[in-house]
Amino acid sequence: MTTAVKVMIIGFSFAMLLVSLLIGLWAKRKVNTAKEYFGGTGLFGPAAVGLSSTAAVASAFALVGVPGLLYSTGNAMNFWMLSSAAFAMAYIILGKKIRAMAEIGEVASLGDISDLRFNNNRLIKGLMSVIIFLGCIAYLAAQIKAGSELFNNLLGWSPIVTGFIIFGVLTVYTAISGEVGGLLTQAFQGLVMVVAGLIIIVSFFVITGGFGNVLEVVSNAGTITAGDVSKSFGPDFMNAWGILPKSVAMAWVIIPILGTVGQPQVLTRMYALKDPKDMPKLGLYAGLAHMVVGFFALVVAYGALYLVGTGKIDPLAVADNAIFAYADYLGLYAQLFVYAAVLAAAMSSASMFLTLSGNIIARDLPSAFGKEFKSEEKQMKVAQITIFGIGILSILFSLTSAEMVAILGTFGWGTLMSGTFPVFIIGLLWKGANSKGVTVGLLLSLILNVASLMGMTWPGALPWYVNVIAISILATVTISLFTKEDHMDEKLDLVMDL
Repeated sequence: MTTAVKVMIIGFSFAMLLVSLLIGLWAKRKVNTAKEYFGGTGLFGPAAVGLSSTAAVASAFALVGVPGLLYSTGNAMNFWMLSSAAFAMAYIILGKKIRAMAEIGEVASLGDISDLRFNNNRLIKGLMSVIIFLGCIAYLAAQIKAGSELFNNLLGWSPIVTGFIIFGVLTVYTAISGEVGGLLTQAFQGLVMVVAGLIIIVSFFVITGGFGNVLEVVSNAGTITAGDVSKSFGPDFMNAWGILPKSVAMAWVIIPILGTVGQPQVLTRMYALKDPKDMPKLGLYAGLAHMVVGFFALVVAYGALYLVGTGKIDPLAVADNAIFAYADYLGLYAQLFVYAAVLAAAMSSASMFLTLSGNIIARDLPSAFGKEFKSEEKQMKVAQITIFGIGILSILFSLTSAEMVAILGTFGWGTLMSGTFPVFIIGLLWKGANSKGVTVGLLLSLILNVASLMGMTWPGALPWYVNVIAISILATVTISLFTKEDHMDEKLDLVMDL
């Protein structure tokens, strides 16, 4: 890659960063209350919310981590990225309920939804907040790691330099404008990802001639070696499970479909929608946008496999570089949009989880401990300080972790599911879910998440967070069945019937 090309790519990527910064600074004008700063509640139309939701869910985990896993293990991760219909499912089964919660009480965070559903139970709110916070840190680290690898691949920049330049700017505008700026910048970044996806999808069919050719090459290429790096191909690579254990591959079929419903970046967007009647449009826009971005991730991986299998590029020493290797082979136009899309994906999810972390520390956890700030200004100031602090710590954590981007991302995804399912999925879909059952489910989830992080091993080949999620759900349902239901006021009862 010539110096001129590198300059153009850097210029294009930093132009997107500058536009995001300007949008974030402009959005500060729309933030007048803590409810707007923390939740952006009832402020946006379905197109903006749909693109924002897609960008926050797809993330750098999708554009960097998923192609890396597909390149390494074969077909199994297809199921993760072809789960776009899960957005529509989420909005169909939960959208009306969560949006209606904002009509019967003040909602600016997930903790506020928990309060309305479980009668201001502080223990539930506190446990849920801690679990979600753990997931936020892992997901943040995945985004920062992906962004750092982007510029390390392009310019050989130190990850620490990249992390503080890119995500330092993001931390500034996120802290200033809160969830309003976060949602608007994510909508812009989601649009960049969709445009890049359309370009790369077309290029894939032009370069490879279609999936039939890819299947033939990957099945028959054998082992390709260049220098000290080798890549082995074979027919099993392209079967339904790839080369992963079937139980792991099956987990990756289930997790994205169910997990999308319980991801905070989907749940919080439900109450950001201005007109509740636009909920069907929101599901449609988010699903279509994610379908493009998801297919983008798949064709990048298969394109890289095809290029290596045909000897057009050398085997990759680092699987997470699959998207960059493919873009570099295609040339300037692809490079401009792919590098910008990866940066957009990393930034969109990072800003989402920064604001969510700020909400937890400044709003939900103090409330869970019975502490309230005297003014909304004080609450927002604490959130801004928290966002700055978490941004710096997440940069340092991501750069000291040896895990692949996808591994950090799946850990965050699974941890978030274990914290949201008892409260929002079971709690809002089943009137019989009570505070005792949800408390036990969340307590087990927190203990098992921490124990697993500290090295606890689980039997079988399933990812450990699948076991944690299953135990959390089982405990919530079982305890709720054998204990007395909570009292519901009339308004909440109507919401639950939607």
